[in-house]
Amino acid sequence: MGIVLKTFYLLVITFGFIACNTERQEEEVNNQNAEPSVAHLHAYKAVHHAEYLRTTVADAGGTNKLIHTTELPTEGTDPVVTPALDHLYTKAVIDLTSGPVVLEVPEVPEGRYFSIHITDQEHYTIYDENHPAGKYAFVRKGYQGDLPEGATVIESPGDYPHLFIRVQIKTQEDKPNVLAVQEQIKLTGLRKTLEFDNAIQFTLDTHDIYAANSGLLESVLDFSDEDHQKVTQFVNKRALTIPNNMGAFGPIDSKEPNSNDPEIRAAAIIGHLGLPAEHALYLPFFADCDGKALQGDEIEVFTFPYEPENVRDFWSVTRYSLLTRNTIPGRNDIFNAYNTKPDDNGNITVTFSGEDPKDGTYWMPVNAGEQYYFIVRYYGPDLNNLPPRPCDVNQ
Repeated sequence: MGIVLKTFYLLVITFGFIACNTERQEEEVNNQNAEPSVAHLHAYKAVHHAEYLRTTVADAGGTNKLIHTTELPTEGTDPVVTPALDHLYTKAVIDLTSGPVVLEVPEVPEGRYFSIHITDQEHYTIYDENHPAGKYAFVRKGYQGDLPEGATVIESPGDYPHLFIRVQIKTQEDKPNVLAVQEQIKLTGLRKTLEFDNAIQFTLDTHDIYAANSGLLESVLDFSDEDHQKVTQFVNKRALTIPNNMGAFGPIDSKEPNSNDPEIRAAAIIGHLGLPAEHALYLPFFADCDGKALQGDEIEVFTFPYEPENVRDFWSVTRYSLLTRNTIPGRNDIFNAYNTKPDDNGNITVTFSGEDPKDGTYWMPVNAGEQYYFIVRYYGPDLNNLPPRPCDVNQ
């Protein structure tokens, strides 16, 4: 009888251990598959942007110092993820801790896209303008002091707004014209370093959090690398379901649809410093027309209109590695109206493949065994009458 009871107790303990262990495994799986909280999605943006600010300051040699991209980032080395190859960048981390900062930009003739785009520390647009000219004064919200006469005032809810200036480049031969524009851009403000231990605490200490996001960052001060990876995995999957950048990059409470959707805002980190849709409509493609992930071992063919309707300025098609979210070293990465010609139907056809098809289509090289994606950019779009997606164009 004692042996039977002992055996019974051992079985209970054993099954109890197995049950607990199974429950823990199921809990771990559920945690891995669980959608991140709104707080984690917001922290993901804040951490990524803060780290980007620190990197940019280090590269520039200080805050309030312009850093110009003078070569197209076709070797996968630009710190901007999913960089556009339509223009050269001018960037700076504005530092308002010692007072206003003044930006001066030249007047650029029509026919060349030229814009400024200012982003705050919660990854919302606080100012954007197509074809700016003259003086701009950056101030901390509530500033009451002196300002340059005639300057356009840009109020920031934080100490460190990010300045992004884009100057369109049409071909490599056009580059001297772009560099001449960059040389006329001036930024005046005290130069400092930027360091912090905790990106979220840094954001809380230096930025006035929007009322709609009150309490979110405080609740995840311990946001870890593991948390960051989990959100990254989630937004990578979520991005596959997002048709364009509507609501992803504009101001908080923007008129664009989805502007307050935390998942779309977090997924926008894939293109971190993208423009609001009124400037440029981005159509991301991570899969073919049948919904299958784009893979370098396959041959994919897409057709694009050479003169898309409802597009005021220009367009481009740029391909990126899904591993690096950047261009592919040593390969052509972009097609646009300046390096292609339309066929008899007014379209261009692009073949994505590991080897040149030599069939008269435009070849976009991809790496075998590696997933990739491409972005179609339409500058100056009519948001009430969107251009067609490639899968909708008759081939």
